[in-house]
Amino acid sequence: MIIEPLLLSATRRQDTHQVKIGAVEVGGDTVPVIAGPCAVEPGYVEHAVAAHRAGASALRGCVLKPRTRPGSFQGLGSAGLPLLDEARRITGLPVIAEPLALDDIQMLRGHVDALLIGARSMHNTPLLRAAGQSGMTVILKRGMSATYDEWLAAADYVTAEGNRQVILCERGIRTFETATRNTLDVSAIAVLREMTDLPIAVDPSHAAGTARWVPSLAVAALAAGADALLIECHPNPSESLCDAAQAITPEVLWRIVQTSLALCAMTRPAVADSVSGCRAVIDTIDDAVFHLLEYRAAIVEAVQQRKLAAMLPERDLDREHEIVDRVSRRAPRLGPQRVDRLVHAIIDECLDAVPACPQAVA
Repeated sequence: MIIEPLLLSATRRQDTHQVKIGAVEVGGDTVPVIAGPCAVEPGYVEHAVAAHRAGASALRGCVLKPRTRPGSFQGLGSAGLPLLDEARRITGLPVIAEPLALDDIQMLRGHVDALLIGARSMHNTPLLRAAGQSGMTVILKRGMSATYDEWLAAADYVTAEGNRQVILCERGIRTFETATRNTLDVSAIAVLREMTDLPIAVDPSHAAGTARWVPSLAVAALAAGADALLIECHPNPSESLCDAAQAITPEVLWRIVQTSLALCAMTRPAVADSVSGCRAVIDTIDDAVFHLLEYRAAIVEAVQQRKLAAMLPERDLDREHEIVDRVSRRAPRLGPQRVDRLVHAIIDECLDAVPACPQAVA
């Protein structure tokens, strides 16, 4: 028996093949967000810590970057490997990196947890075979003009080597539109669900090419049923040595992660005849609830400051009654009395979390 929440994605497969990046599972009940700067830079460890604090599940760690122009920053190469090691040690997060040539795979081994095959390399069959032979998890980006069949054929080169640890990554395709860097093909998620059981990630950064559009594309991917997100994040985007225009800040990344948690809680079904299945969904819901409560507490503090400045009453009982009435309609299973107790407990605790300020209600 499946307990299906109201917003269960029609594209979600129950038999999605689960792939791991280190200890992070892709294709399960949560949507990991892999984040970090486009390329590893001298300040990479600090960038990784910022992504970790914003809720990233894994880190981008590309020490090699294929660039359109030879004069652009190409990455630190092997000199960047100690930075990957330090970032993994401090954050405890797994790292992905992109090999450009066969020898790069051996160079990266032991320093990263998954290989990223970029869009330019999707048709590099020797590299695909070598990635498959490595036994490492492979994230395969779609080529800029590749069809679904061509994309899956590229994945076959990896799996033919006995390696089923493959994640497909949609990153936008080249069309006649020039406003965005690429055109994000959200329909790829729905179509590929019927063609393969491999998990599907989405990279909204390379599709958008502009940071302010990344959150909208990320949410679209989540709503369509993506299994993971791959996002470029930098504490100071304007200082990024690679693709600065599309890098979001850690604060924006945090909001995307919270949205992911909330959507997962509403769109991932619970298996009623499995205690572990139900508990996994409960864990996801709890994570979303408390992340949102943390956000609520921050908003309450902001409201308090404005109330103090405007000399408004500390609490608004009419506002509290409105909250109880509204939530009661949305939570009939809990009932009005439980909702009343929960709402007032939340209000009290959020107010109590604000240091050294008089109480006020959001």
